[in-house]
Amino acid sequence: MLFAGIDWSDQALDFELRAAEGRVLAEGTVRTTFAGLADLFQALEAHAPPAEIAIAIEAAQGAWVQSLLDRGYVIYPLNPKTVVRFRQTLTAAGNKSDKLDRRVIAMLLATLHAQLKPLRPDAPEIVALRLACQDRVRLVTERTAKTNELLATLKAYYPAMIGFFGGLDRKIALQFLQEFPTQGAMLALSPRRLQGWLKRHGYTAPQRVADMQAALGQPVLRVADHLQKAKAPRITYLATSLLALAAEIAECERQITAQFDQLPEADWYRSLPGAGATLAPALLACLGRDAERFASPEEARALMGTAPVTQQSGRSRNVFFRRGCWKFARRTLQLFAEQSRHFCAWAQEFYEKQKRTGHSHHQAVRALAHKWLKILLAMKRTGTCYDERKFIHSQHRYLLNLQKLSAVSAAV
Repeated sequence: MLFAGIDWSDQALDFELRAAEGRVLAEGTVRTTFAGLADLFQALEAHAPPAEIAIAIEAAQGAWVQSLLDRGYVIYPLNPKTVVRFRQTLTAAGNKSDKLDRRVIAMLLATLHAQLKPLRPDAPEIVALRLACQDRVRLVTERTAKTNELLATLKAYYPAMIGFFGGLDRKIALQFLQEFPTQGAMLALSPRRLQGWLKRHGYTAPQRVADMQAALGQPVLRVADHLQKAKAPRITYLATSLLALAAEIAECERQITAQFDQLPEADWYRSLPGAGATLAPALLACLGRDAERFASPEEARALMGTAPVTQQSGRSRNVFFRRGCWKFARRTLQLFAEQSRHFCAWAQEFYEKQKRTGHSHHQAVRALAHKWLKILLAMKRTGTCYDERKFIHSQHRYLLNLQKLSAVSAAV
């Protein structure tokens, strides 16, 4: 096996190919283009076929990575922090360059390849579902940020709008702001004109119309006209953006549901207590289809952030919140664990036990997610739907075995 390290940027790929004993066979720089990759393939394959070349990279993303996989190279994604620390062991001067980085990456792979895991892309339909679920999270996050900004803007420059429709998450409230982006424009409405506008826009709470008409005549905090006029474009933009985001999220959710329905794993993910239309596809996106993706539950728990970081040396032992993990997976598992408490008796009992031992709400939910992840991996391994009776029976059998072992130990 030959070992190559690639340090990449938007414009170029710096590579070095070396043999196991450390002899450098090829090195150079190519562009991140079709012609540049052809030059890279030619330089590498002059020494061995793709299947006999392992390539280490710092980030497994980009169209060029897919080209390497399609060519048949064995790809090893590396954590950038690992590369930095390995470089620090080689040079105490703190120097850094693309040429040095590609050499460090190649040397790290040649030294530790037996302990590293090669990149194993999941099935295309699973990858597509994962990307869609992650895009939905980004859209929801963006919507939350814009909603908060709009609410803060209205409190300062348009206080009469607060509570007028009950909430800013309603389509009609955003449409109203598009048409009446200032407090002055809103208060200038007559009750009859307001009623006509609501009727044209299909307002579905006619019992509140009288209260809304009365609110137009109530005194409100005054905002200077020039301030209202200055903020009107921003309010219009935020309202328009939120309407567009709502439509985009709805379309994204429709696509996720359509993709999820076509997958054979859909039924047993739907069997999970509390996993609805949003969390069931997201859980599949996190765990994937590859049965050999994780060597152990501990590896999965570290990647997905349910396991804390434990640092132990001599008598010192410290446990920390794990920050370096796959944030999307941690978010998904914690949301699922929180929902499962409302549908699953043992999950609620486990959560309450964690709370009684002094854990905060988030720590208790994370501990529950930690437990759920092991169950999910077992379900994935066997391909069976969740059955709470089987789980409770296995737990009871496990406790009996512990008691028997304790009795035998005491007797000895």
